[in-house]
Amino acid sequence: MRSASGAGFTVVLCTTSACGAGDEGTVAGKLIDALRGAVRTSRHGVLVTTGCLFGGTACGVRARAPMVLVQACDPDRRPTGPALRIGPLRTGADVDELVTWLRAGHLDPAALPARLLDLHRRAIAAPLN
Repeated sequence: MRSASGAGFTVVLCTTSACGAGDEGTVAGKLIDALRGAVRTSRHGVLVTTGCLFGGTACGVRARAPMVLVQACDPDRRPTGPALRIGPLRTGADVDELVTWLRAGHLDPAALPARLLDLHRRAIAAPLN
């Protein structure tokens, strides 16, 4: 199934043990396969795996669970919106919601459950405190 729009996206997945990478049979194990599938069915989706996205201090104070960054882009890979911090992804349902959202192709943060954008909202609000 192709995404609903021609919009592209880049998904950046942390693959460190702090995010649960390598834990077979867990949410982290399901996530990489689910993201690969979402990228394969998109016209302009890209999956990037990397080390820690937020630094050891930030990861040390949160639950061990996968985090991703998602940024909408055009077919030439130019960003068309802000990068969104999504997670932590604690359950299979969280992974399913993320993949459904990516496949819909609109990448409207309001279409994601609030719990998946909690870290993003806190990061944006932090400089205001």
